[in-house]
Amino acid sequence: MRVLIAGAGIAGLSATRALEMKGIECEVVERRERPPTEGAGIFLLGNATRALGDLGLLDEVKSVAYPIASQRILSPSGSVLNDVRTANVWKDCGPCLALSRQSLAGILEMSLNPGTVNYGLEAVSTVSQGDKRIVRFSDAREREYDLVVGAAGVNSPLRSAVFGPNAARQIDISCWRLVVRNNGEIDGWTAMIGKGRTLLGIPISERETYIYADCRSSEFDDGSVDVLKRLFGDFAGPLGPIVAALDPDTAVHRAVLQEVPARRWVADRCVLIGDAAHASSPSMAQGAGMAIEDAVVLAELVIKGGSIEGILQRFHEARIGRVAWVQKKSRARDKLRTGSSTIRNAVLRLFGDSLYRRTYEPLTHPLLS
Repeated sequence: MRVLIAGAGIAGLSATRALEMKGIECEVVERRERPPTEGAGIFLLGNATRALGDLGLLDEVKSVAYPIASQRILSPSGSVLNDVRTANVWKDCGPCLALSRQSLAGILEMSLNPGTVNYGLEAVSTVSQGDKRIVRFSDAREREYDLVVGAAGVNSPLRSAVFGPNAARQIDISCWRLVVRNNGEIDGWTAMIGKGRTLLGIPISERETYIYADCRSSEFDDGSVDVLKRLFGDFAGPLGPIVAALDPDTAVHRAVLQEVPARRWVADRCVLIGDAAHASSPSMAQGAGMAIEDAVVLAELVIKGGSIEGILQRFHEARIGRVAWVQKKSRARDKLRTGSSTIRNAVLRLFGDSLYRRTYEPLTHPLLS
């Protein structure tokens, strides 16, 4: 079987690793000229680390990650709204870990056969021809494959080429992501929720803390550090003072968040995975988790055999329920956290623990029955 993976992000690298473990060699193309050097943080819940275990990489990830055993939600003044022991939900699934995105991507790529990823090359179009799929690349070369996996992110060119344009939609939330020096005050997942604004801090090592902040897109303005400080600088500790002290030249990743509605992203010998298929708000912290799960399930079904059409249909059936659940709950969490402060605070204080368990418990179930 000849397989093309279009995109060398978390989804593409995970799919390549999963398929290589089954003895299936892949060709990976990535439009960037080199591996990413930016390194904002990433939070992996138990289902994501379980999937990394399926890839044989959990121990290596644990060696560079920071363990997260609880999640605290605070008001802008610093009062506790909810404090849940997440380990109680994930104990039979996998550990919750935080690390730099660059570290995770590096571990995934180093696990692949040398020379697997071709940088500076993009799959720009594809057509089905007989029992093959012909792909045209940005260097005008064409090649044929038995299976093409689109994993090039929320604005995937391959998705547009195969399924048409305009699948991604903005969700009226814009965000900042950055890494700062760990001040020792944040030892777990810690969020502060204000009126239409969220500020999150997660330690990713003994020395560094990942900061995520978002607001309504109408308030984002030019997305500068000055805007970030204006919106969050008056938040209390432990996170407000970190933002207030930021240098205007601090390296920050900015994004207008988008969603790709979960549906049947399957065509002749072509399938989408990761954010290309089901990007959603980060409220559930499941972007990487769903991508790595996609990879594990796809490889398991490919190795079981059968026609490519049958394999991809079974993949869709195995994944659509989980990714749709994540998107549904992400929308619900966004609605709660951006709505009335009085209602939100009461719900979190009274029902926060049970809401967390009901939201995430389905993701502890096995990937394939």
